[in-house]
This record gives sequence, structure tokens and C-alpha cells, in this order.
Amino acid sequence: MATAKPLPADLAAGSFTIGEARLGGISPWRAKAKDLHVPSRGIRVPVAREQTLLARARPYTRLGTPDTVSFFSAAEVHSFKLPSQLASRRLPPSARLLDLTRSGTAAPRRKGVIGHRSPLAPDHIVILDGVPVTSMPRTLLDLAGTGVMSLEDLVVIADDLVCEHTRSRHPRTARVPLPELLDFAERQHAVAGLRLLRKALGLVRVGVDSPPETRLRLLFGRSALPAFEPNFILLDRHGAPLWVDLACPEYRLAVEYDGGHHLTPAQQRSDALRNARTFGAGWGQLVINTLDVRNGEGWVLMRVRQALRAQGWPG
Repeated sequence: MATAKPLPADLAAGSFTIGEARLGGISPWRAKAKDLHVPSRGIRVPVAREQTLLARARPYTRLGTPDTVSFFSAAEVHSFKLPSQLASRRLPPSARLLDLTRSGTAAPRRKGVIGHRSPLAPDHIVILDGVPVTSMPRTLLDLAGTGVMSLEDLVVIADDLVCEHTRSRHPRTARVPLPELLDFAERQHAVAGLRLLRKALGLVRVGVDSPPETRLRLLFGRSALPAFEPNFILLDRHGAPLWVDLACPEYRLAVEYDGGHHLTPAQQRSDALRNARTFGAGWGQLVINTLDVRNGEGWVLMRVRQALRAQGWPG
């Protein structure tokens, strides 16, 4: 059996269309060789080739009618903080379905694709490495209309998008400033998910560093507790700033969420210093960790109420 000749470097790098194969001098016979996988008609990909979702999606957007990567595929491209129950979508690229949106009269219909049909304004699309993808605000709106995202899920994603602060070790710049998200939602007309998105944006706060912090903040907010502020800055006894994940200024209680990375010796030393500075400033402190969260909301609220009462809260 004859051995298929090597592909040109640009085609060997990842997925390509049959049209691109012809332009690269690939014969119809070569395009049927066993070292090429056919994920969908008109597309080839070198067998066992590892590639990003964006690279895999590229040829699907170049097969005639312009299609745009959207919904959950766009959310993955944008690294949205999707809820854990959607982790099953994170399959190997070869087994993952693509969400594509078409502005025309019919949704895309082909193997490996979840097709959507919806008008997309020019500012609803961004080009990433040559691939059209729905913008972050538009993707958030699309997710809100799927019926599988809760209000809290959307707040978690949006909190991460708008997060910005100047903490000395880990400063962050907003990927989408909150005013830009609010303006986007205000300009949209009645479409699926818009009401839910607007409600979620009303709960978004700038400066929240992680999904657990968002979920704790929302839990406190619906549980008749005193108001907590995210990314609060208090001054220690030397006048140096100290950032608090969630703070209740009225009762001078700082709540910190410590994830798995806080188990390292270096981080534990840093946390011990943080705790000493907080107490030295005359504040109480409560540390919530992953085990507390696993024990459920009731357990977390019990600990928070106990800490608040120790600070003088009469509730």
C-alpha cells in the first residue's frame, strides 16, 4: 500500500477545508487518506492532531455561508466561568459539538454542529485568530436564553468579566467593564434571556476574584444578614491597606474564602500574616474554605452568624 505523502506544513497544523486542500495542491485521493479524519463534510483534520476549540472551529466558519462561533463554544473560547454541571461539555475536541450561529434564514445543519439562527449586529462579533466569535456581552446574553443557566450562574460569569482591582500581588483589569455590559443590555430589544441578564447585571459587583466568592456574596445577600461588600479595603494599625474578600463594615467582620491553593506552606504563612493584620486593625475574621462549602449553605450561614454575633450583631 502506498504511503500518503506528507501534508504541507500549514495543512498539517490542524483542521482545514477541502477548498484549502485544493489550493495547497492536495489531490482528492490524498484528501481521503487514512491519516485524515473527517469530522464533517468538507473538512479534514490530521488524525490525533491536538488543537484548541478555536482552531478546530475555524474551517466551519469558512464553508460558504458565514457562521459565527457562539453560545457554549464561544463561552469556552472566552474562558467563561461556567457552572460545574456543564463540565460534561468539556470533552476532547474530537468529540465536542460546536455551537454556530447564522444570521440568515436557516440555522447551520451539519455533523458535529449545534446550529442557531439569530441576527448578529457587527458589534456582536469579534475576530479571534481569524475566527468570528460572538462578543463576550453577546455570548452572555445567549447563555441567559438557553434555559440552563441560573441567575447565580450568570452573576458568577459577569463578576469575573468585570473584575478589576489594584491588589499589589494580583492586580486585574476588567475584560469587559461593567458600564459596557450594562450599556449592552440596555440597548437590546426583547430577546430570550434579556430579562434574566438584566437582573443578573443588577447583582454584579466589581472586584470579586473567584466564583466561590460570588456565590458566598449572593448567599449572604438573600439570607437576611447585614450588608457585605466585596474587595473591601481596610487599614491595618500601621495604616497599610489590607484587601478583604467580603467585609461587613457595620460589624467589622472580614470573611475570607480560602481555596485549595491556600494549603501551600508559603500561602499559609501569608494567610497567617493577613489574619494578624486583620485582628490588629480591630476587626473579627472568619475564614471559609472548600470543606465548609461542601457542607452546604446551612453550615456556612451558621458560621457567619456566629462570627457576626461575636462582633455585636443582635440577629
